Amino acid sequence: MIEKFTFDLQSHQVRKKLVLVKSELELRTHVVLKLLAYLLFYDPRLQIETSVDMHYKPDLVIPGESGIPELWIDCGKIALRKVEKISTKLRASRIVIVKETHGELERFKKLIDKKVDAAFRLEYLAFDHDFISGIADSLQRTNELTLYTVMENVIGIALNDQVFESFLYR
Repeated sequence: MIEKFTFDLQSHQVRKKLVLVKSELELRTHVVLKLLAYLLFYDPRLQIETSVDMHYKPDLVIPGESGIPELWIDCGKIALRKVEKISTKLRASRIVIVKETHGELERFKKLIDKKVDAAFRLEYLAFDHDFISGIADSLQRTNELTLYTVMENVIGIALNDQVFESFLYR
């Protein structure tokens, strides 16, 4: 089912309204991963679901002046082949992989380390078990969301009238 979510976002870096549309095949958790990546890597130039004239499309990107992305972020389930291709092709780009849980991230990193020559250049981010799914289950059509820092490497999300906290695994 296609769903449209409106967010009134607030963090130390950004205050704005953002609309995200979940496609029929997309999971709500993927929407939440993109939303959190948007907030955690915020830059006024950051774009969501924008084509960069390549075979693959990032979830979030900061386009570069030369046509090569400055920042490429992929969230959730990502094919190993895609990571191989973009890490080889985008040698000057910052590439971030965002996963739902620490366990999922560790399993993915093991595969990447074995298969991808440029694995050392990749950055990773994941969250505590049930953090992303808890937020996804609590989404409404219209949402007020505040991102805040609890302590070093721990974030909090106030979503409507609920609070979620997670360690940031890198």
